[in-house]
Amino acid sequence: MENASKALLMAGGILIALLILGALVLLMTNLQTYQNANNDMTKNSQIAEFNNQFEPYNKNNLTLMELKSVYNKIESNNAQHPEYTIDHNINAELLKTKAGLANSDYEKFLTATGFRTIDDEKKQNLKFKCIEGSIEYKNLDGRISKMYFDIN
Repeated sequence: MENASKALLMAGGILIALLILGALVLLMTNLQTYQNANNDMTKNSQIAEFNNQFEPYNKNNLTLMELKSVYNKIESNNAQHPEYTIDHNINAELLKTKAGLANSDYEKFLTATGFRTIDDEKKQNLKFKCIEGSIEYKNLDGRISKMYFDIN
């Protein structure tokens, strides 16, 4: 009889140990799921923050100053984060011909100091657009990967 009670106590101890072990495994699984969801939310918010820098320029009524601003942002991003490079293009020939910018003015557009020498009237009155369908997002993570601009 004494051996039977000890056997029951041992079996009960093993069952309690298995329950505790099962609870720990369940807890670890839930913590891992929570951590993965938290990482995904953080990644999505970072991608949204990245895209929000450039999406306001996806419109049809950009001034030369706004175009220069997005150009600088893209160039800065490409220099600082080569893994998130944004392919961009401003139709230089059309800009030179339709806007009446000489080659030297276009070169000034590309430099920060030279941009200040372009007439304020040109900066305000020239209208540009982000070409429809030219803004693309990387399939891998959803970041903007391409923006093309043209004169409006």
